[in-house]
Amino acid sequence: MNNLLDEDLARRAQQGDQNAFEVLVKRYEKQIFSMAYRLIGDYDEAADLAQEAFLRIYRMLDRYDPEKRFFSWMYRVAQNTCLNALARRPANVVPVEQAEEYFSDTEPGNTPEPEQNYLNQELRRNIDRAISELPDNYRDVVYLRYIEDLSYQQIAELLTLPLSTVETRLFRGKKLLQQRLKALLQTG
Repeated sequence: MNNLLDEDLARRAQQGDQNAFEVLVKRYEKQIFSMAYRLIGDYDEAADLAQEAFLRIYRMLDRYDPEKRFFSWMYRVAQNTCLNALARRPANVVPVEQAEEYFSDTEPGNTPEPEQNYLNQELRRNIDRAISELPDNYRDVVYLRYIEDLSYQQIAELLTLPLSTVETRLFRGKKLLQQRLKALLQTG
């Protein structure tokens, strides 16, 4: 069963074959966790969100169109699960891993000052918030390009879009992101 295409496994899972869905989970659990971790920044919360995303994917299998790429559909469901969790998170919460950076025993001279650490974390939160507030069609391509570091071609394949559409959405999404970040920085 491991040699079947995603779409074939998804069809089988839609028909109630739990083994087929397990193969899909094993195939993509690292990628979904990685995406969740990059968005959330907390290992445990990312693991919980990855599980929640797969549960949501399983419950929504009846909405999947087997004529389309399964990975693109699954990735979007998982990403929306994580972005919704990020939007619900209070703005002043800092993941434990980031808080530990203040107290880590790194080499002297390589450790940024506490004020610089705070500013870096604040900038990261502002960027994450600005990306999460972009319209879906821009948010997805901006996230995949600048956070997941995918090529334009990989994004086009993942989202099943023409390359020119990806380029246009990235251009417009980046402009919107710059405007939102500028507004966030001006409001302090």
